[in-house]
Amino acid sequence: MRKLLTLALLTGAVIATATPANAVDPTKGYNGICTGADALTGVTVVIDFQELDGNGGTAAPTITRCSPNANPGTDRTGVKALQDAGIAVTGTARWGLGFICRLENRPSSTEAIPRTASPTYHEACVNTPPGDAYWAYWHADGSGSTWTYSSFGALNRNVVPGGFEGWSFSLNKTASTNPAPRVTPTNPAVNPNNPTVGLSVDDLDRKITLGQSTTLTWTSTHATAVTAASVSPASGGGSWSGSLAVPGGTRTITPTAKGTYTYTVSATGAGGTVYSTATLTVQ
Repeated sequence: MRKLLTLALLTGAVIATATPANAVDPTKGYNGICTGADALTGVTVVIDFQELDGNGGTAAPTITRCSPNANPGTDRTGVKALQDAGIAVTGTARWGLGFICRLENRPSSTEAIPRTASPTYHEACVNTPPGDAYWAYWHADGSGSTWTYSSFGALNRNVVPGGFEGWSFSLNKTASTNPAPRVTPTNPAVNPNNPTVGLSVDDLDRKITLGQSTTLTWTSTHATAVTAASVSPASGGGSWSGSLAVPGGTRTITPTAKGTYTYTVSATGAGGTVYSTATLTVQ
C-alpha cells in the first residue's frame, strides 16, 4: 500500500521554468510497443506526463517504449523495466528507488507544481511526494484494454512479460480519480487465456529486522491454481508452501534467521504454468 509521509514544502515568490526532460537513452529499448522476439518476453513502458506537459513551457509528449528482457525467463522489477527502456529514474533521498519521484527529470526541482493546497510547490524528492502530486504506477497484462492501479511500488513488483508498465502524473486527484495512462495497453501477441501471476513484499524497501513479520501479496489472472512453490534458502525464511487462494491473497511471513530470501509463486491455467518471485532481506 502506498505510504504517505509528510514532506516539507519549499516556497518561492517566483514560478520557475521547468528544466527540460532528459533525453531517453537510445541504446536501451526502442520506441513503440514490444514486437518480434520481445513481444512475449519484454514489457512496454508508458509514461504519461498529464498536466506536467507544457508546465513552464516544456513540452512532454507521452513516451511509449519497449523494455526488452536481456535474460528472458528471469524476473524484473518495475524499476528495472524503466531502466531497460532507457528512462531516467530518480527516487527519494529517504527511500531511494523504493518510491519513484522523477521520470525523465520531471517534475524537476525548479518547476512549480500547481497543487491546489500549494500552488508554487517544488518537489525536492526528499521524502515521499504528496498524494496530490506524484507519479501513479499502473500495470496491465497485455491481454485486455484496461489498466490496473498498483498498490505496490515498482521496486516491490515484478513485471508481467508481454504486459505494460504505466506511469501517469497525478495532480490534484484522489485515489478514485487518479488518471490512467492514455495509451491502450493491448499486446496483440498475448494469448488472453495465458495465466499471469505476480508476487510482492509489503515493505517499501523489501527489508525487515529479524523478529519482525511482513506480508507477501500475490495476484493472478486466468489461473485455476496458485501455489507457494518455494523459498530459497529453504530454511530461515518462514512458512511458504502449499496451495494459495485464487486469484490472489496475502500471507504473513516471519523469518527465523537473517539473510536474503527469494520466494516463488506459480500459477497454472489453460495456457500453462508461470512463475514470479519476490526477494526479502532480513537484517
